[in-house]
Amino acid sequence: MERVLVTGADGFVASHLLVELADAVGCEICGVGLKPEPLTTVPGLIYLVTDLTDYDKLRALVDDFRPDSVFHLAAQPSVALSWQDPWATYRVNMFGQLNLMESIRTLGIEASVHIACSSEEYGVVHPDQMPLDESMPMQPCSHYAVSKVGQEVLGLMYHEAFDWRVIVTRGFNQAGPGQSSDFVVSSFARQIAMIESGKSEPFLKVGNLEAMRDFTDVRDTVRAYRMLMGSGTGGTAYNVCSGVARPVRELLEMLLGMSDVDIDVEPDPSRQRPSDIPIMLGDNGLLRKEIGWEPVIPIEKTLMDTLDYWRERE
Repeated sequence: MERVLVTGADGFVASHLLVELADAVGCEICGVGLKPEPLTTVPGLIYLVTDLTDYDKLRALVDDFRPDSVFHLAAQPSVALSWQDPWATYRVNMFGQLNLMESIRTLGIEASVHIACSSEEYGVVHPDQMPLDESMPMQPCSHYAVSKVGQEVLGLMYHEAFDWRVIVTRGFNQAGPGQSSDFVVSSFARQIAMIESGKSEPFLKVGNLEAMRDFTDVRDTVRAYRMLMGSGTGGTAYNVCSGVARPVRELLEMLLGMSDVDIDVEPDPSRQRPSDIPIMLGDNGLLRKEIGWEPVIPIEKTLMDTLDYWRERE
């Protein structure tokens, strides 16, 4: 049976990837995370608490498990947090990945590696150049984005230097049940759920509502990850996106329409980024062409499932 290592297994995206792998592939999965337990468990999952910035412990884990495939999802995932603590962002995102790659290399393990990167790597691009395809030059404008460029370049260097099968994805905005409320859709949904339950006053705080983003349901995203590991081309970076950009305001209005409570919207300067991107729209043509993937979950279901997730918890 194939052995699959998933880093960041205690995180939002990984919680859905574990289910996707268990349902569609049937494999032995080792999940690595920092929390005492993952958000989701699946039959046969081995979950280990290990810090990727600790090279010796990580190498010992990789040596014990000796994976056939690696989904590298572990990261500091927030643009906002990267401004507050750039040191941790680079330490986790770049040096954590270096430790993983060097563990695999020095142990002589032949494993396919998927590295989850981000559309933030593209930076600020003029609307006339949208949608973005994979040939667009990178112009990162946050510590998070720079760290993701570093992850991508580092991963593809190992492909070139050692003839590894390394695949990179540039994920655009993701949403769905289980996401941290640090992210916009989940933040809106949690605030609405707290207002509905009487835990908060009927005022919803927002940042920039005019930004346009390309949202993909996380369950579509992890299906792309699985399919790429099966038949994607090594040494290639793929956009994972819906191909539709929506104003954040539109998503907020849709969520408010899913509630029977009257809620007022209040701008919150603390939710504004030091450097923001007005529009982000991706081209998923390469992904469609090479592996036949396309997003199938409508945005309405993504929003409702996210809202219901927080309703169950607030």
